[in-house]
Amino acid sequence: MSTEELFENDYFIIIGNVSDKDKLTDTIEECGGIYSKTLNKKTNLVICNDIDDENNKKELEKVKSDIKIVTEKFVTNSFLESRRLNVEDFISKSKNGDADTTNSKSVLGKRNKRESDGIEIDKQWIGTLFYTTTQDAYPFVCNILKRDDDEKEGKSTIQGTFKWINLNDAETAFTAEIEGDTIKINEHTLLTKDNDQVELPNKYEAKIVQGLKLQIKGSIVYDDPEDQKNEDLKNTFSLTLNGPIPNNNNNNTSATTSTSAPMSVDTAKPVSTPKPPLDLDYLVDGASFDGDYETPYKFSLKVTSRKNEKDIEGIVEWVDLKTKTKFKGTLEKDMTVTITENEIISGDGIDLPIIYKGKLTSTNNSNDMDLISGDYSVNTTPTGTFTLELIV
Repeated sequence: MSTEELFENDYFIIIGNVSDKDKLTDTIEECGGIYSKTLNKKTNLVICNDIDDENNKKELEKVKSDIKIVTEKFVTNSFLESRRLNVEDFISKSKNGDADTTNSKSVLGKRNKRESDGIEIDKQWIGTLFYTTTQDAYPFVCNILKRDDDEKEGKSTIQGTFKWINLNDAETAFTAEIEGDTIKINEHTLLTKDNDQVELPNKYEAKIVQGLKLQIKGSIVYDDPEDQKNEDLKNTFSLTLNGPIPNNNNNNTSATTSTSAPMSVDTAKPVSTPKPPLDLDYLVDGASFDGDYETPYKFSLKVTSRKNEKDIEGIVEWVDLKTKTKFKGTLEKDMTVTITENEIISGDGIDLPIIYKGKLTSTNNSNDMDLISGDYSVNTTPTGTFTLELIV
């Protein structure tokens, strides 16, 4: 693990005094973490060296039970050893020697929330399995059907199904074991008949990632040493919580003929006058719409390598999300540019892969090809448009 990835899934706040706040926050951000001045929904680590201080206690009362309270040494020692050390070894302790009770219960006395609590039965996840070398993408849907928790061992077992969209909707069954934030999945049975496009069994290992949306990120693991060395088999997958499993039982009453007795009229109540017909009868009383509010996100793209006439590689930086990713792309002779953003370096809140397809053109009819614009898709779903302008 590189230094810039140590805290790539961590969101910090600092309560109370530390030895050098500027240096500490710089270290957090250098190691891929995000520092915030205030507690928010994404915070998962609080740095507090003195939990006995009365002012600190008031601030700590706002901290939820699933957030760990650690000393600044967790950051500094992890940086010195170039690896993310065990959080439990740096839990803040009171002066009487007792560890902060957040490990077993919060300051408010609530049960500690587990990383896996968000993986619930009857919930659906959507994502993509992406082969990083061949750039083949396989979107799939994961339905959680059953969950058993072993409180004594601190483990959970889940059962569910995968549906592979571009493999003729092949459906498979899996079982998985969860311990902490780690998931080990065994995809073992083909449920759809006459479909031989999915080779079984498959094993996956993944992590539960807390972010803007709950995610599961991992890869297929191979037992065969030859498969482990095969560059074409290197892969990643990401699943994002989508919501309840849709109910496919459509009770379409409009297609059913029924007879009923005439509705009685209550003469004690006034009868409303019918409204005149509308020429544009679209937005009428009772019309209901679902939609998405699209927010523009600032991002920058830097080319770090061009190995030949066609292939490019580089880094994308999402300014507001404080996230960096890697990309691979191609430039064709007709000025068509294809870019695949496929790996997170630091930060969170980005669903990958993102595929951009656009044209290299010039602004103001100049001779410089300084503008890329086109369409992009997330997890193979067309999502919107983008524009990139050359600055250097």
